[in-house]
Amino acid sequence: MMLEEICRAVLDVTKVTTILKNKSGRARKLEGLEGDNQVMCGKLPKDPVLVPMNGAKHMANLTFGQKTGLSYDQRPNHVFFASLSKDARMLDVFCHYGGFGLATLAGGAASVMAVDGSKPTLDLAEAGALESNFKERFTTRKGDAFDVLTDLGQAGEKFDVVNCVPPAFVSSKQSLDASVRAYEKLARLASLLVKDGGFLGLCSRSNAASIAKFRTASLRGIGPAGRTAALINNSFAGPDHPQHSQLSESGYLKSLVFRL
Repeated sequence: MMLEEICRAVLDVTKVTTILKNKSGRARKLEGLEGDNQVMCGKLPKDPVLVPMNGAKHMANLTFGQKTGLSYDQRPNHVFFASLSKDARMLDVFCHYGGFGLATLAGGAASVMAVDGSKPTLDLAEAGALESNFKERFTTRKGDAFDVLTDLGQAGEKFDVVNCVPPAFVSSKQSLDASVRAYEKLARLASLLVKDGGFLGLCSRSNAASIAKFRTASLRGIGPAGRTAALINNSFAGPDHPQHSQLSESGYLKSLVFRL
């Protein structure tokens, strides 16, 4: 392993003062790899770090949540959603730190409701909204995403834009069938909340679910909801997360946007 050499190169090129090693994650455990984290140089930040991105200010807790605490791989997708959301009412499901919601507010969305099952995560999203001066247009709702979507549908709520970025439903090929059904259910519940002429975004972070399976599952969910869908965007991770030709796992992120 060339960890020390990599750290020296990062210090030389970026001039950063702190490097953290994050070796957590389900994939590492499945491979039997160590999962310890370590401060390679500098000091561990005690508070969330403010990160400007796509016109908003995000709060990243570098030792809590997924990977680095921010989804840099979604930056181009944030920009695309912001282009759809001028004056829109937007629902951000599985919001994590609020990346999509805050980006759409920066792009001129009228309001965002952010949904997540984690209060610490929602606290970070709210802190980002406050730092970005979006507090009055940003609300959060804690709860299981499927339950919240069901409740909103029963209440007759409608949004101009709905986006769902669940964690990896498919942890292995053995769980593929059950996970595909979860994507179908998510698409069905979310599509019911989109106004006519509005937009529905669905993401998968599961490498085991191919783009074809994910697209088919999404359409199978949208159809039974009585909606007609036109796929207007099919994208992947940003260019700073390139796909290795010999490593299929690097093509994990898939994003679909439909006009309903």
